[in-house]
Amino acid sequence: MPTAQRLKLQSGGHDEDILVDVETGSFAALCEEDGRRIVRQAGKDTLWDAVEELLGRWPTAGTPSVEGATVRVTPGGQSIHW
Repeated sequence: MPTAQRLKLQSGGHDEDILVDVETGSFAALCEEDGRRIVRQAGKDTLWDAVEELLGRWPTAGTPSVEGATVRVTPGGQSIHW
């Protein structure tokens, strides 16, 4: 999600974590209500579904440390590798 930005807001006495894709206008909002985590998402891309899928890959990859990551930036874009 290279064009997504993360925001943290307070709404109705609750903290809300929000991802907004600035190119597509898609968003995902996560908050906790009554001990349950609730996700709302809308737009062209289902951002939260993508987050869950990517997080699912992390244990499969052997839970690599941040120190093992490399970032490559070229005129064509950026990539992160473990």
